[in-house]
Amino acid sequence: MRPPAPKTSAYSQQEPRPENLLLLLAPPRAAKLSLGCPLLDRLLSGGLPAASVTEIAGESAAGKTQLCLQLALLAPLSPHPSSSLFLCSDVPFPLRRLRLLAPKSRPDLLDHVLVAAVHSPSDLLSLLSRAQYHLSHPSRSPHPLPIRVILLDSIASLFRADFDASPADLKRRSGLFFKISAKLKELAHRHQCVVVVTNQVVDVVEGNTGNNVAWSSGRQVSPALGLAWANCVNTRLFLTREVDSNSGSARRHMKVAFAPHLPVRTCEFVIRRDGVFGVEPAQR
Repeated sequence: MRPPAPKTSAYSQQEPRPENLLLLLAPPRAAKLSLGCPLLDRLLSGGLPAASVTEIAGESAAGKTQLCLQLALLAPLSPHPSSSLFLCSDVPFPLRRLRLLAPKSRPDLLDHVLVAAVHSPSDLLSLLSRAQYHLSHPSRSPHPLPIRVILLDSIASLFRADFDASPADLKRRSGLFFKISAKLKELAHRHQCVVVVTNQVVDVVEGNTGNNVAWSSGRQVSPALGLAWANCVNTRLFLTREVDSNSGSARRHMKVAFAPHLPVRTCEFVIRRDGVFGVEPAQR
């Protein structure tokens, strides 16, 4: 007589699968990097996960670069102190703002932010290979703290030129997406790095693609580079802003567009002189 089949609950049958199965290779309790604000950390269930690639998408002035600068300074203060590698394709690098964000009591934090300019996709792949060498040979690295945070601002800037809408160019662009994504995920998984990539947005003319579309500055926008790039990241955070026509002040929101470990949810935030911070609903 055959044993009865194990019972499965309705919940287990409907539970969504991860967006990217590569995340199943990550440890069940991968370390997380705090965003420096309890409200934003709560939105992300503790912070940005290691062994994963997180995209921060949003229009200009939404707060993408501000958030990356804040993360770069938080790396040495994390439970596993580390350096950050900031790959900047939107030159010049905002050094003045980085210095303003650094606490006056900890000017040494700036010593652990490594900055490199990126001018093309091939340039990016070359820099990531050099970073991999330093991560694989920590004893040969000139930096006192290992690199555990990699920030790319922004991926869309690398594909502004040299590509058109021809089938050959679209195929070549997709191939570069997958090469860059594979290298980023390799660094993230092998060395338990927190990898963050910013992305710009484009106007949505018609139609709606769910969580990948949002209203920002009075228009409907979607992350740039299309579906091919969307499949290259594990988590997508969408930053939006709305400017009050009377006061001129901006209200910004961070939305979890998709993530294998998070529900879709939103938190309002502000950009102050000392950083990026979430806002409680009662504080509005």
